[in-house]
Amino acid sequence: MNDYERTLTELNFEDFICLVFIAVAILNISGDKHEKKYIIEHDYHEKEKANKIFEISITISIIIYLYFVYRNYKAYQKVSEEKKELYQIKLLGSILFIVGGICLLYFQKKQKSFIGIPTI
Repeated sequence: MNDYERTLTELNFEDFICLVFIAVAILNISGDKHEKKYIIEHDYHEKEKANKIFEISITISIIIYLYFVYRNYKAYQKVSEEKKELYQIKLLGSILFIVGGICLLYFQKKQKSFIGIPTI
């Protein structure tokens, strides 16, 4: 596969990732509905459903950003020396998204009384 075909394949995969992000957003809306039900009805089972949904959405986000770290690392390896520093910043930003996602997932698992979407 040449560079042109590889780039098109990556872009098609990133289109799929965008659809996954839309699905995650819909999951978060569903989680919010369960939280609203919990607030109105004081049904802790609804709060547990919301927490589980948020844990799943954060986990999916972390997996997606792992792909972006991989992609940005590959791009960093290929770039010319004069652009290396700029690509290091891009790679660092991707890594920080992973770190942030892991922190949010830890928070979500430990703090069950938080109200709202704690997602990336």
